Amino acid sequence: MDALVFAAGRGTRLRPHTDETPKPLLEVGGEPLVAHCLRAVVDAGVERIGLVVGYRSELIVDEFGDAFEGVPIVYAHQRDREGLAHAVLRGVDTLGADSLESVLTVNGDNVFDCDLLPLVETHRDPGVDGTVLLDRVSRNEAETAAVCDLAPDGTIRKLESTTADPPETAYIAAGAQTHGSELIDACREIDRGESGEYELADALQSLVDDGKRYVGVESPGWHLNVNTPADLERAREHFRGA
Repeated sequence: MDALVFAAGRGTRLRPHTDETPKPLLEVGGEPLVAHCLRAVVDAGVERIGLVVGYRSELIVDEFGDAFEGVPIVYAHQRDREGLAHAVLRGVDTLGADSLESVLTVNGDNVFDCDLLPLVETHRDPGVDGTVLLDRVSRNEAETAAVCDLAPDGTIRKLESTTADPPETAYIAAGAQTHGSELIDACREIDRGESGEYELADALQSLVDDGKRYVGVESPGWHLNVNTPADLERAREHFRGA
């Protein structure tokens, strides 16, 4: 299995931290933010990493070179940052379509202090076409978030669903997924979303609607999506207390 790590964004909401430093290189726990993603995919057993870069990409290439902890890195340049589905296709252009026979995709602005191996292991189960890492949220949080609609066996029926009466325990997507080769066509066929970008969530939902079986896997540890200065400080505080 290969990995695609998305690290092309500028991090506008993190300014002024990102005025000179690309978001993936912001320090968290004594190392670049995206290093936590790279270590998570290496620990999950991937054979190669496609790192999708954009803003100040030369600094990221200089930081990591051609390998991370012995696993080769190939860089895909997303000069026009038009969403994560677009980033997948840039990765395919660089890695080759055979890289998506099975692929672990990770949002590079997430900090993982958890094991992604359960995603990979579940992906290999018979009858499973893909997996989605899930964070458990409280009922109060679920009332203001787009939660995953899950069947009793964990199969995802809808990736982002809103409800006026959420269950006591609900789940939201947590920035890591596994896919098969059908992801390529799904990313090519979707329209731009309301954000104006080609959204990976829309591609995944189209696969679910077409009968592909994606299974939710609850995160076995801590995870945080870093979007704002407050998120950055929270991530730093987590590792200071580790």
